[in-house]
Amino acid sequence: MDKRPCNSQDVEVRKGPWTMEEDLILINYIANHGEGVWNSLAKSAGLKRTGKSCRLRWLNYFRPDVRRGNITPEEQLLIMELHAKWGNKWSKIAKHLPGRTDNEIKNYWRTRIQKHIKQGENMNGQGSSEQNTDHQEGSSSQMALPLLVKQIP
Repeated sequence: MDKRPCNSQDVEVRKGPWTMEEDLILINYIANHGEGVWNSLAKSAGLKRTGKSCRLRWLNYFRPDVRRGNITPEEQLLIMELHAKWGNKWSKIAKHLPGRTDNEIKNYWRTRIQKHIKQGENMNGQGSSEQNTDHQEGSSSQMALPLLVKQIP
């Protein structure tokens, strides 16, 4: 399936890593005109990118309130508690961590926390499919939250 802009013009869409020049165009355009309909923003700014690409670039990298740096132990504990409560509702979880994006939280969960929880369950002999739900009440992953916070780098 070939993805093209909504209009029928044959506009070549650039893929791959963003250049510094494209970043500056996006930042300056949003500074002057604000956020808006992302597809028209991409076209108006002169970027040969999709609206989705511009939106994700802005939200995940350049939005002024995006928080940089490692996730703190307090944030990690909160992520684990909220995941135990809501499961993979990353946007909902991100609303409780100001400055953190849903994508950043999801990636952190999948690369750091999830692996340690599964290792802990396998060591305790609880790796069966019956008890392997993401947000089961009283599961070993929920009870071991403070221990995992100390173990995860």
